[in-house]
Amino acid sequence: MRTRKHQMSRRDFLRVSGMTVLGAIAAACAPPAGPAEEAKPEEAEKAPEGPTEIVYLTWAGPEELKVMQTITKAFEEATPDVKVKINVPPENYWDKLQTMVAGGVAPDMFRMDYVYMAAWGSKGVPIPLDDYVQAEIDKSKYYDRVFLGYQYQGKQLALPQDVNSQVLFYNKRLFEEAGVDFPDETWKWDPETGGDFLEAARALTKDQQWGYSQDWYWEPIAPWIWENGGDWYNEDRTESTMSDPKTMGGIQFLADLLLKYQVSPTPAQMAGRDAPTLFGTGNIAMYQSGRWMVPTFRAIEDLEWDVAVLPEGPAGRWTTQGGTGSCISNQSKHPDAAWKYAKWYLSEMAQKLIGELAFSTPILKSVLESEEFLQSVPPENNKVWSQTLEWLRPMPVTTHFDEVDDIRSTELTEVWTGRKSVEEACQAMDEQINAVLAGG
Repeated sequence: MRTRKHQMSRRDFLRVSGMTVLGAIAAACAPPAGPAEEAKPEEAEKAPEGPTEIVYLTWAGPEELKVMQTITKAFEEATPDVKVKINVPPENYWDKLQTMVAGGVAPDMFRMDYVYMAAWGSKGVPIPLDDYVQAEIDKSKYYDRVFLGYQYQGKQLALPQDVNSQVLFYNKRLFEEAGVDFPDETWKWDPETGGDFLEAARALTKDQQWGYSQDWYWEPIAPWIWENGGDWYNEDRTESTMSDPKTMGGIQFLADLLLKYQVSPTPAQMAGRDAPTLFGTGNIAMYQSGRWMVPTFRAIEDLEWDVAVLPEGPAGRWTTQGGTGSCISNQSKHPDAAWKYAKWYLSEMAQKLIGELAFSTPILKSVLESEEFLQSVPPENNKVWSQTLEWLRPMPVTTHFDEVDDIRSTELTEVWTGRKSVEEACQAMDEQINAVLAGG
């Protein structure tokens, strides 16, 4: 259940995921010898006197916290031998987690964004959950691609709670006024002609109105790279591949939307406003984002909108994996109790509440495909959330996610503003990122 506030604070994690801090984590909580062993569901914990209390460290806004508290209350009623203390730091979640881990007082369970799975997994902080999952989770009831992002070196280190995928929000009134058909699964694009997507974006662009926009960071950028056959790294993630022709082709198309075709507002044209605001005021016809924007757009009176899948590219159709998962700390004295709580977030009751909150997408098929979910409008096209999970793809990440993200953000900003060519920026990214990767 990710919020935009969490998304915007990701780069703060650099202080946590850097080598010095990760070294402190390793020293504080390294297993006695060798890699962390998998937790065994059948290993009985010593029977405590009274209920076992576990601590769950998470981030959450007020509305999300209410949902967590409701989920937790139901869990405690169904599992009276376990009590849960929810710990929500007022700020700097990752700093708080690092401090607790380094001090030997790590929470039993903590929330994870999969882009940091490698950083924490490489130090053995979360225990492998494979035995638990194999024994107690029927993956056929869930969209199994969601599990991929929470794996590290072949081990399942977190249990997904929800997911977020990239879709195309569109203003129905603007489409109707321009005489353009609503976007659907038949739409295609390619770097040379732009396809159906560019044709529509051009028709929807006029004075102080643009056909398309996004937030211009890795998550909405990734599908365009993948759909053109490119990627961010080589297969084993030891080398940056930003200057691969197919990767550059996807980035070039996005740059052309801004600078060549002028169907997307440039930073100067946005004048301090963001894309969601301009979509809400009717100045942007198509806005690419995730389900966390649904509550915002539902609250805008007279905004007639719906959602569609992203257009298909030359190499197929992809969307980025988002969302969060539950990790169990290797310092926990009650891993079985923590597992019970983590698993509860995959229950029908919890998944329904996650769906109703609309910050993210539930991953239990029976909930996501239910009439109750499908008829929760707007948007009318709620089937899009399950469709996109068939094309879900986790971002390839390393232990240096934030450092690499800063490099990419800096260089891509030079592209979006026209100060650098795509080739210049991509070569610069490869040089800098490969230097980071070579440093270990």
